[in-house]
Amino acid sequence: MQVVRIQSVRRAVALALALAAVPATGSAAPRVTLVPPAGARFLPGQRFDVRVEVDAPSAAAALTLDGRPVTFTSGAPAGADGISAPGVAGFNVRGVSVDRPGRHVLRAEVKAGGETAVAETSFEVVALPNPGRGAGRVKNLILFLGDGMGVAHRTAARIVRHGVVGGDPGGRLAMDELPGTGLVSTHSLNSIVTDSAPGMSCYTTGNHQNNNQEGVWPARVTNPFFAPRVEYLGHYLHRTRGTALGLVSTADLEDATPAANAVHTANRGAGTGIVDQYLDEADAAGSRSHGSGLRVLLGGGRRWFVPASNLLSSRANATDYAGLPADLLAGWSLPAQAAGALDPERDLVAAFRSAGFEYAESRTQLEGALRREPDRLLGLFAWGNMNTAFDKIAARRGDPSVVNDHLAPDQPMLDEMTDAALRVLSRSRDGFVLMVEGAHIDKQSHAMDADRAIGETLELDRAVARGLEFARRDGHTLVLVTADHECSGFSLIGALTGATVAQVRAAPSDAGNVAPDPSNSSSTQPFRQKVVGLHEAAGFPRYAIAPDGYPVSWDVDGKVLVGFGANADRFEDWLSEPRPIVESLTPKKLATDLAGKGYPATAFARAAEAQRGFFVRGQISDRRTAAHTASDIPISAYAADPEVWRLFVGVQTNTDVFFKIAEAFLGNAR
Repeated sequence: MQVVRIQSVRRAVALALALAAVPATGSAAPRVTLVPPAGARFLPGQRFDVRVEVDAPSAAAALTLDGRPVTFTSGAPAGADGISAPGVAGFNVRGVSVDRPGRHVLRAEVKAGGETAVAETSFEVVALPNPGRGAGRVKNLILFLGDGMGVAHRTAARIVRHGVVGGDPGGRLAMDELPGTGLVSTHSLNSIVTDSAPGMSCYTTGNHQNNNQEGVWPARVTNPFFAPRVEYLGHYLHRTRGTALGLVSTADLEDATPAANAVHTANRGAGTGIVDQYLDEADAAGSRSHGSGLRVLLGGGRRWFVPASNLLSSRANATDYAGLPADLLAGWSLPAQAAGALDPERDLVAAFRSAGFEYAESRTQLEGALRREPDRLLGLFAWGNMNTAFDKIAARRGDPSVVNDHLAPDQPMLDEMTDAALRVLSRSRDGFVLMVEGAHIDKQSHAMDADRAIGETLELDRAVARGLEFARRDGHTLVLVTADHECSGFSLIGALTGATVAQVRAAPSDAGNVAPDPSNSSSTQPFRQKVVGLHEAAGFPRYAIAPDGYPVSWDVDGKVLVGFGANADRFEDWLSEPRPIVESLTPKKLATDLAGKGYPATAFARAAEAQRGFFVRGQISDRRTAAHTASDIPISAYAADPEVWRLFVGVQTNTDVFFKIAEAFLGNAR
């Protein structure tokens, strides 16, 4: 590891914004890019890579940090680092860490084609407290991530689960019981509207990344896994404190949210390399010199873990990596076997088992594995994404058609997976970091499937209840409930009050009535548009709740009605969709089989085929899906020490959350 120790003790009052190159001579000076980007922040000793890129096929460069020369680990003397895209000269310093708090300045001077250019950026190392302050307050973190979950998702789940009586909620969600609540801005490095990759990695690295990228700075390199890295919270705490890492998700495990806790890539869709890196950089031997300390990995995505010769496998060279640069391996203290290989026939399940992981691919097998009291646990409960709570509960109530069609008849619920993860991770003497994702809040909001999105929020809340129980018993666990972004402009607009569910279901299609005459709206307005009860007409919706904690029926008279502010074109009839759309993270063969059984490929295809509802023109151009929004999202916190949960009260940036978590573990890190 390249360690740079800075003697300056200056504290930053503002971060320099300079990133673009400043020509030193002439107007034809080469364009230079320098990362970390301006405004980056790190914990003392947190690792990161520095990269200089020049828009020239060859160049010479020199780098200083606070005026002191820094030696490149690759790229010198002529920019031939072996990983840069054609026409780009690249220079790298891998595994940098700076111990001294304060503002630090990186300056690159580049010569190419007889011209000279300079690029400068600055970053901050955030101060830690005096030794001992805050020691022992937090040993474990459970971060519940409702992907795409905004305020309205939480409100809808509360109304469906507990109702409203005389203006007051009839009960509270588990996430409502966390005492500290604030708001979080959700922007990424290159957009006000983030996707899930930088939306998650801001919490786990303390830094913004570009959309579609996780744990790396943007760079023009020949493989997305070669991009310059920034160290994750789980890696940092594993290396410095010996913590274990657990990742639980209802998504395919190659998906952005789980991967943005442990995998470094500039392409969130490179599934083969992503799942390989989970294991290859897990530090299964417990050396604490590198890696994530991964002990628990539960979710979907079996397609990436089985050899390419399996008909349902998605493993391929195109989504893999081989030959991580030697200086990357050295700078991040990685073993030689972590370099990667193009190995589509790799049996990754067998490799996890060889590394000491118990394996399960059903709820029944998970229960059996837990009886053996494992130290490590891998569970792959679906070929792609796991099914929604809506469909898993239907199966447990006697209608397994959807889960059977997805070849996953016996899936655990998210609260059951959370329990399993806590049973394993609680054996870690040095503490743990556990991320639990309710992935389909986002995916079903994209599909504008309101009932399934609300069901997912209820499923996440049941998992929160399990985590909160653990934290209250343990006394040294921080519980956070938040999101990476809001999805679809999910909005509670009223309730079904102008007709009964039976009347709505029996009514003729409104699909042809797409252009009402404004001079005669009472006669041309679609019937299903008239049944939306607004204001006092909405009343107080009531759902009967079964012993399993979910509604007996989603289609009740007076049901909650949801609108979508970031919607695509759709037909709306306010009734539950009998089948989910075919998820994009589905093996090709399975997707083909599902299409043959009548599963729609997109939200618009579903609605257009049904032609039941009235046409709603979307506000975005993509007919396939609703969009993410730039809205702030809520965060709720619990810890036995009130000084810990109070850290998260108020308005904060998504990267602030990382440093507040660090403060809870390590002391005053702000």
